[in-house]
Amino acid sequence: MSDSQAPSTRSIAFTVPAHAAEALQETVDDFLAHAAGGTTPAQRAAEIRAQDRDAGLDSLAHLVEVAEGSSGQARVAAQFLAGLYNGDDFPCSLTDFRRLDDDLMEHCIQVLRLDSRHATEVHRYFPNGEVRWQAMIKRWGLADEPAHTPLPDDDVVHSCQDDNKLDAPGYRDVTLFVKVAVGVGDVCSLGLALSAADFERLAADLVAVHRLAWTRGKPLDADEDEPRPAWL
Repeated sequence: MSDSQAPSTRSIAFTVPAHAAEALQETVDDFLAHAAGGTTPAQRAAEIRAQDRDAGLDSLAHLVEVAEGSSGQARVAAQFLAGLYNGDDFPCSLTDFRRLDDDLMEHCIQVLRLDSRHATEVHRYFPNGEVRWQAMIKRWGLADEPAHTPLPDDDVVHSCQDDNKLDAPGYRDVTLFVKVAVGVGDVCSLGLALSAADFERLAADLVAVHRLAWTRGKPLDADEDEPRPAWL
């Protein structure tokens, strides 16, 4: 004897014009035939939504793992997740978004599809999600960025001028300000915050470069009557 129970049933009555009765019967028969096999449009749509949700959750977990890691694309993944968390405060630049490889791009699209359902906010899929997102935002300094600031390319050299400002109010940590050309006729003042240890290394490196140049005679870029600096 089988322990399986028959599915519950429900009686539904229709009152329709006589000329429509046959068409209604055909429609009902077709629906019941497909429903038995789980292939009605509504059932198929529900199945696809469930599959999309599972794929989206897997992709979301993967992106969080990347953003909390140290790979070359971790910061962009963090920007994307922060944008879903609060797009007004942390807008994600499409220029940066395009830097992702094909695999991570697909994961982002899956997460966008998941988020479009508006079931819940992305960080709420995780225990202590709020704490994890805030830690991620703090780690990558996303709260300190002006809106729509693209990431600089790695190892690109920019010409700049000393802005004649040093910010070290009683501490050895120093902020060095330089003027950088960011466009045609557009110059901005940029502050480089250095720890005491980093600034000491920078000063030593600069002195070493100048000392080496002068030990070989006069540097190639020195003026004709330029004397050797006294600080060497």
